[in-house]
Amino acid sequence: MHPTTASRIRSLVALYPLTVWLAAGFLLLHTGLRAVLMAQTWHAAQMTLASAAPVLGTGLVFDLVTLVLLLPAVLLLESALGTRKQPGRIRHAAILAVAALVFFALGFGVMAEWFFWDEFGVRFNFIAVDYLVYTREVVGNIRESFPVGTLLGTLAVGTLALVWASRGWLERAAIPAASRRSRIVVWIASVMVAAGLSAAWSMDARQGANEYQKELSANGLYSLAYAFGNNEIDYFDFYATRPQAAAAVAVLPRIVSATPPKNVVIVTMESLSSSFMAHGGNTRGLTPNLDRLAGEGLFLANLRATGNRTVRGLEALSLAIPPLPGHSIIWRKNNRNLETLGAVLADHGYVNRFMYGGYARFDNMDAYFSGNHYQPLDRSQFPERHRGFGNIWGVADEHLYDYALEQMDRDAARGKPFLMHLMTTSNHTPFTFPEGRIDLKRSRPGAVKYSDYAVGRFIEMARSKPWFKDTVFVLVADHCASSKGRTSLPPENYHIPAIVYSPAHLAPHTDTRLASQIDLVPTVLDLLGLPEHTRFMGRSVLHAYPDAGRAFIGTYQKLGYLTPGQLVVLSPGRRIESWRLDAQQAIAAPMRHPDALVARAVDAYQETARRARDGLLQHVNLSDGLRVR
Repeated sequence: MHPTTASRIRSLVALYPLTVWLAAGFLLLHTGLRAVLMAQTWHAAQMTLASAAPVLGTGLVFDLVTLVLLLPAVLLLESALGTRKQPGRIRHAAILAVAALVFFALGFGVMAEWFFWDEFGVRFNFIAVDYLVYTREVVGNIRESFPVGTLLGTLAVGTLALVWASRGWLERAAIPAASRRSRIVVWIASVMVAAGLSAAWSMDARQGANEYQKELSANGLYSLAYAFGNNEIDYFDFYATRPQAAAAVAVLPRIVSATPPKNVVIVTMESLSSSFMAHGGNTRGLTPNLDRLAGEGLFLANLRATGNRTVRGLEALSLAIPPLPGHSIIWRKNNRNLETLGAVLADHGYVNRFMYGGYARFDNMDAYFSGNHYQPLDRSQFPERHRGFGNIWGVADEHLYDYALEQMDRDAARGKPFLMHLMTTSNHTPFTFPEGRIDLKRSRPGAVKYSDYAVGRFIEMARSKPWFKDTVFVLVADHCASSKGRTSLPPENYHIPAIVYSPAHLAPHTDTRLASQIDLVPTVLDLLGLPEHTRFMGRSVLHAYPDAGRAFIGTYQKLGYLTPGQLVVLSPGRRIESWRLDAQQAIAAPMRHPDALVARAVDAYQETARRARDGLLQHVNLSDGLRVR
C-alpha cells in the first residue's frame, strides 16, 4: 500500500474511534459465526476446502455490505456523543456505555442467529420477521428452551471486559478530531454510498453449490432486512406465466364408497414429520397410536405439506389452495368471508370451531378464523379445569382434546352437525409435557411420543361418545419438524402423515399415491356427500387420478410442483428449475425442463394467484344461487 494511502487510512481510523471499534467487532462476530456454522454444517453442506473459500469470501463481502448500510447510523451516533469542548467523566461514561450496549446487542443477535440456524438451517428469514411480531411466545420459548441467564451473563461479562480493555481508544470519541463540517460531509457521503449499495446489492449475490452453502455465504442481518421487505410478492410481476391457465381436471369415478358421516374433526398436529412414524421407517416406537390408526383408516402414505410454517398448513386445511409467494392468505388483507371448509359447512347448518392450545392471536389465527365462519377458541378461554400443564406455546395436548370433547358433546346434544378444527402445540420447543404419560423425558422424541399418546387417548375417549359413529376424523401434521436441506425445496422435508379415520364409513386402506395437503378439504366434502368442493383447488383422494399424483410445496419465494420422480421450482425473476428425484423422492440432479410439467406448475400457481388477486376466493352463499358447479 502506498505510504500516503496508508497514512490517510490511519487518519480516518483515528477520526472515528467508536465507529471503527464497533465495525471491527461487527466483522469479527459475524465472521466467527460463519466459521462456527460452517463447521457445524460441514458434512450436511457437502463442504470442501475448495468450496469453503468462495463461501467465506462472499460472506465477508456480505458482512461489509451490511456494515456499510449500518454505517450512517453509527457515524451519527458517534457525532452525537462527541463535543469540541473538554468532556467530563459523564461523557466518557456515556461513550463506554453506548459501546457496551451496541456490542452486547450485536453479540445477542449473533447468538440468536446461531439458535435460529440450529432450528431452521437458514439465516434469519421471513420466519424471523413474523416471530418479531410475537415477542411473548418467542421470548418465552427461548427462556424455556435454553439457559438464557447463563448465556446472557457470559455475553455481558465478555462485553464489559472488552469495553474496559478498549477504554483508552473509545474515550477518544469524546473529543472529535474532525470538525463538524467534515463530519457532516462524511455522514452525507456514507448515506449516499449506503443508498447506492442498497439498490445494487441483493440476495442473488450468495455463492455456493447448494442451499446450505448459499445461506452460509450471506449475512443474517441483511437476510432479515431483505425478508422484511419481500414478504409481499406479486406473482404476476415476478413469476413465470402462461397466456391462459388450463382448465381444472375433471372428477373421475370414486374408488371408495361409503355412507356419509355427519361431523368432522380435523386434528392438525404440530411439526409431525412422516419420518417419526413406523410407517415412515422409524424404529423407535414413537407413534404406536398413529401407526395403529393408520392401519385402521384411510392412510395417505405419500402426502406433502404445502409449506414449513403452521399458517401454511392451516391455509391448506381450510382454503385448499397451493401456497402463494410472500405471506400466507391468513396474514393478508381482504382475507374475510373466503371459500373455506367452514364457509361451505356453515351453509349446511354446521357449527364450526377452531381451537388452539396457545393464544390464537399468534400468526393472525384469531382474526382469520373468526372472519371465515369459524368460532376461534384458545387457551385464554379454556376453563380452569382444562388449564393444567402448559408452556409458552400452549397447554398440553390432552387439555386441548378434553375441552374439545366437551364442546362436541354440547353440539351433538343440540342436534347440530359440527366441524371441530384443532391445532396442537406440544410437539414444539421447549418440548415439555406432563410427567408420567410416556417413558421418555424432555426432548423432540419425547414430545412426539407424548403427542401420539394424547391423540390416541383422544380417539379412545371419542369412541365412547354417541356421535363417534357419525364422525370423520382427519389426523394430519401442519408441516415437518425441519425444513433444513441442501436445496431450497427438499421434497423429503415436506412429507407428513395424514389419516382419514371413520370406521363406520371407511374401510382400512393405504393410499400410496402422491397427494397434497390441499386435497384433504375436497376429500372431507366428498365423504360428506356435499357437491360444493368443485370450487376448491385440491382434489378428493376418494377418486382415481388421471396422473400419478402431484403435490405443491413452497417457501416464501420458491414454489414447487412435485410429481413422482420430478420437481419443478418457480422463483422470482421468472426463473424455472427442474430436478430429477431418486427413489426416496429426494433431489438427485438437475434435468432439462419438461415442458408439460412446467406448464402444469405454472398453470396451477398462476390460477391460484389470479383467484387471490381478482377476489375469486370469496365465499358465495348457497342462497345466492350463484355457486359455480
